[in-house]
Amino acid sequence: MADGLALGKFHHISVVVSDIDAAMKGNSRYFGIRQWSVRNFEADRLPGSPDSGFISAVGSSDSFTLELLQPLTPDSPHAAFRSWRGEGMSHAVSRCSPVEAQLLQRQLDQRGIGYSHQLNLDGKVRSLQIDSRPHLSGLGLEVQVDEAGGFDGLPVNRVVNYEFLPILPVDKLYHVGIVVNDRQQAMENFRELLDFPEFLPMDLEVGTSLSSVIYKGESVDHSAQVAFSRANGFCFEIMQPGSGHGAYQEFQQQYGQGMQHFFPTICDQSVFDAAIPQLQDVGVDVTLKGVIDGVMNYYYLSTEQLLGGVTIEVICPHEDAWMEVMGMTPEQGYLIGL
Repeated sequence: MADGLALGKFHHISVVVSDIDAAMKGNSRYFGIRQWSVRNFEADRLPGSPDSGFISAVGSSDSFTLELLQPLTPDSPHAAFRSWRGEGMSHAVSRCSPVEAQLLQRQLDQRGIGYSHQLNLDGKVRSLQIDSRPHLSGLGLEVQVDEAGGFDGLPVNRVVNYEFLPILPVDKLYHVGIVVNDRQQAMENFRELLDFPEFLPMDLEVGTSLSSVIYKGESVDHSAQVAFSRANGFCFEIMQPGSGHGAYQEFQQQYGQGMQHFFPTICDQSVFDAAIPQLQDVGVDVTLKGVIDGVMNYYYLSTEQLLGGVTIEVICPHEDAWMEVMGMTPEQGYLIGL
């Protein structure tokens, strides 16, 4: 990142959970993740921070990596998030070189931003957890410094395997949606700190850009100001709730700002409809259905209990050329994560 923080390359999203075994099984059941590498970072593996214990489980589909984190102590770097939010997406993790880490330190000093935690995992790999939430609308940032073999080279306590197939197609992590209080301010902060070059803003409102929104079984008025951008492996949608009711408004009322949804799937409507019985078998229903006539249906699923506080978005286009129908260029499609 030339002008923004020297964070290196985005690697994965981390989810704080209460029961890591249940979360591994649930995520494998939904995404078809077949293997998890579990590391117990307790006193002997955290030199200088013996009371910061946590469990990490890293699993990958064919298209993205996910980390689950279970705090073990009140001083764990993830305990504070769980105390006010409960389970959910906590932070984005990137990996950088030692040279980039030196530059990052200077940049943070210049901006008056500190670290919420600095851990030395097994005395080999530095985990730098930046105090970024006040500056990035609740988004946490962790930088793992690639040294001494990197995080993936650290000893694994156990390997957990599953044989589930994904319930819905898993394309890739198109983007993560973040509820913000002020879209304009969020765009400015993301440009400065994350070096996002430009944003694609959209105004959503039932009766104009949206044909209808059904939320928890009821037709609702809904509006939001959103914007998309992408840089260096990061791709985010920021959403400022407007009038009416919906998932963004409820999230803001309950949690304030932060990561609200995870978008991995674009599929035919017939594929989505065929998956409904399987979703219901694992306790997942459709929380929200939005319709843009001639373009798409989009859905938010009640996957929070299954996945550890994570809401999934699915898009079902009305036709193959849905981007063209919206008047969207390939460059704009890139910004929304396509």
